[in-house]
Amino acid sequence: MDASKRRAGERAETQPLDVLIIDDEENFLEACSQTLQTGGYRVATAKNGTEGLKLAGESHPNVVLLDLKMPGMSGLDLLGQLTKTDPSAVPVVVTGHGTVDSAVESMKLGAFDFLTKPFEPEKLLETVRRGLSLSALKKEAQAAGAAEEQRHDKYDLLLQGLDVLGEAYSLGLEKRQLLDELAYLESEARYHAESLGQIKKKERAILDIRNELREADAIMKKYDFQKNALIQVLLDIQEKFRWLPRHILSWISGRLNIPLREIYVIANFYEAFSLEPRGRHTIQVCTGTACHVRGASETLTRVSAVLGIEAGQTDSRQQFTLETVHCIGCCALAPVVQIDSQYYRDPSRSKLEKVIKSLEKEEAQACLA
Repeated sequence: MDASKRRAGERAETQPLDVLIIDDEENFLEACSQTLQTGGYRVATAKNGTEGLKLAGESHPNVVLLDLKMPGMSGLDLLGQLTKTDPSAVPVVVTGHGTVDSAVESMKLGAFDFLTKPFEPEKLLETVRRGLSLSALKKEAQAAGAAEEQRHDKYDLLLQGLDVLGEAYSLGLEKRQLLDELAYLESEARYHAESLGQIKKKERAILDIRNELREADAIMKKYDFQKNALIQVLLDIQEKFRWLPRHILSWISGRLNIPLREIYVIANFYEAFSLEPRGRHTIQVCTGTACHVRGASETLTRVSAVLGIEAGQTDSRQQFTLETVHCIGCCALAPVVQIDSQYYRDPSRSKLEKVIKSLEKEEAQACLA
């Protein structure tokens, strides 16, 4: 056995472990280990979830590849425990029995990626490379989380200042001199409205940004304003606002005492985050191999024509965002379009127009309610 690979139960290596593979298929373990070792990674393997969880606790691997179906502990159970055992480890699910439901459940439990067997060695190496980068960022965040507690009095005062400024504008009073940071927040309110293509009165823009910052505070409070919860905070912000507005990232930087540059590194790295406004509905066209050979490019052209936007764009009303993705996980239905949580197999133009009009009608009714 190569010195850089070991089984569960053997003496821990002094050098850090890059990848832990947990799978009950001997051939897969061997092939996967050889591919990663050839790529220069230090690898360990385990044949079941119990052994793998123990080894993960001992060696603290940066990336963990785990199968869903194994004897004893299931992959989903293992995934749930792994994220608690070593929060800095980046789990990647590898399975020959993948479904959309299992992929969604895996991601909810903290999986970084979902690979369906068989896959090309290049795909494995690229996923591991990205996983190692994310693990390094997580460890930096955890190290920063051990620093001193932050004082929040200044930020509470800034929120009160926004209230005062909004009331002053509504009464037609001249703006009085406030803290430099309050003036910055005012400029951010204008920038935010302009970035969304909206024209607002000054008091309305101020009140809106104040409410958004309070919502950001509520999210950070759930995690006790801990630095090591940065990624989860950003995920919650993304879910709440559908993107990461500039003024909120700056606010998080001050609240958690994390350099803004580091926050942008994570925001740019993680595919789940968007630094541009996104629509209330997301339309994804799969361009993976199966969809590509069955006409994904024509499907994308059709969807783009219906929405009036190109891939990667959001319409001016922030209703729809059009994206291309490498794989949705429904290869048997290729080519596939996902609209929010619904999947459509090669929808016609008339079908797309019907779905879009239905979503627009629902929004109009919601506004009247």
